[in-house]
Amino acid sequence: MLWPVTVLGTVVGSLAGGVPGALLGAVLGHALDRHWRLRRWSDLSSKLGELRGRSTRFEHVLFLCMGRLARANGRVTPAHLQLARDLMHQYRLDESARLAAMHDFNAGKNAGPELTRLVRTFCRREPGRAAELLDCCWRMALLPGQLSADARVLLDAWSSKAGVGNAEQQRMHQKHQQHQRQRSPARPPVASHDRLHQAAALLKVELDDSPEQIKRAYRRQLSKHHPDKLIARGAGESQLSGAGEQIHRIQEAYETLRRYRGFR
Repeated sequence: MLWPVTVLGTVVGSLAGGVPGALLGAVLGHALDRHWRLRRWSDLSSKLGELRGRSTRFEHVLFLCMGRLARANGRVTPAHLQLARDLMHQYRLDESARLAAMHDFNAGKNAGPELTRLVRTFCRREPGRAAELLDCCWRMALLPGQLSADARVLLDAWSSKAGVGNAEQQRMHQKHQQHQRQRSPARPPVASHDRLHQAAALLKVELDDSPEQIKRAYRRQLSKHHPDKLIARGAGESQLSGAGEQIHRIQEAYETLRRYRGFR
């Protein structure tokens, strides 16, 4: 049996630090071999190919771009988060893939020039999906109803790297702009967004926190306001009399966020 990363770690470590470096490289390399279950050089080659493919898979690049465009509009709104969830549903992502997509969305908010390079790499690997990627990007960019200058710069750069011409960009622009105009009368009132933020503030979470984080926060708030806990902390009669109402508000806030995020 051959441990390829152990061998590489030993060689690189010895060149960098002599015997101590070789020992450290061997230990670290062996840990990676066991973690990745590598037994031969061909396993290492396959693993590297898998890692490269993972970094440029469609959903990974898509949700990084979604997060970057949402932030380019000034601030990330509940409407941006809802569109991200709609795309997760459209591409039939399972729970683990949805969590990965949300992680990518959050990471994309602060992405720099490396995201443009990633778009170029992906489109070279899968040129048949370049237009699909850019179409989703236009959909997110036009969600507020108008295209911001920062979003336009990003779309032009990504379209150039993806090989999507000006005529196709204009078609996407018109399509999603018209779609937003048609939807505008049916948009939820701002008050519903306020209720979402109020619910998140009551549970002390963010709207894009994971379902598990929201569930833990909900349980924590319920425990904090339970009458038994209040009595143990020496709460007065007025606090105890309002405990039931506060628990009801916490439960309503949790239901609001649960329905909004679409988890059980």
